[in-house]
Amino acid sequence: MGFFISLRGKLHKNRWIFFVAPTVFTLLCIVIFPLIFSLSLSLHDWNIFRQEGWQWRGLGNYADILFLDPYFRQSLKVTGFFLLGTVPLQFILGLAVALILYRITRKIIGFLRTTLIVPAIMTPIVVGIIWRLMYNPDLGMLNYLLSLIGLPPVNWTGMPMSALPSVMMADIWEWTPFMALILLAGLQALPREPYEAAVVDGASNWQSFRYITLPLLSPVMLVAILIRLMDSFKTFDLIFVLTQGGPGMSTETMNYYTYRYGFKFFHMGYASALSWLLVIIVTVISIILVKTIRSSGIYAAGE
Repeated sequence: MGFFISLRGKLHKNRWIFFVAPTVFTLLCIVIFPLIFSLSLSLHDWNIFRQEGWQWRGLGNYADILFLDPYFRQSLKVTGFFLLGTVPLQFILGLAVALILYRITRKIIGFLRTTLIVPAIMTPIVVGIIWRLMYNPDLGMLNYLLSLIGLPPVNWTGMPMSALPSVMMADIWEWTPFMALILLAGLQALPREPYEAAVVDGASNWQSFRYITLPLLSPVMLVAILIRLMDSFKTFDLIFVLTQGGPGMSTETMNYYTYRYGFKFFHMGYASALSWLLVIIVTVISIILVKTIRSSGIYAAGE
């Protein structure tokens, strides 16, 4: 009896456990268990239409991907081109838009912020459909604009040379406003005293931007770049709607290649190994990016 009374007293003092337990259980079910399951699956060979079930391969799937799979190297190259063509442009354009909005009167900035967020809150499938209509070689708006200036129509998503830039353009349109809003929030949170001191010392606008704005804004810039970098690795919807990885493999990123291997060829063990390699690559790139920016003088001054 004394044990139960003591247990009741401890539970009464730690009532928060009853509120945290459902969240922890949910996370275990939807995050931890799938991670462990997929990691275990990546060490096996399993085709869901094959009767043999799971067959142990150890690191065989990873070795095949890294050393024997030329399509993986192609998808890795496409992913690299996609990241280099979207994230830097989104950051530069987003910073420019944020600086412009920062100068605008507060009476209309609320309306502009609401307008800017529209592309980011649209589902990628809808964005893909909109741009697919715009890219239509016969009825699309882009080819109509080209015809107005006497240029021939372009098969935007049907040629290897133009397909990937077309997907990049749609991604930049969708996520540049998101980048701009993060940077705008950072600009509005900056203290005014350093700028007032710079004006007294006779600093130009460029000098204030270079030696005050960039250092103070660098932590926000790092967060914005990391968010978009990790999200760009996962891009799937736009590619699925616009090109489905084609023509050929010109727009097949690692994420889409993983989907194709898992849900078209049904090699689930191989696809799980691909997904874990994607996680490892994203983690390593993020760590390198953080350390590089932290070691720079800009970030150190921002702290």
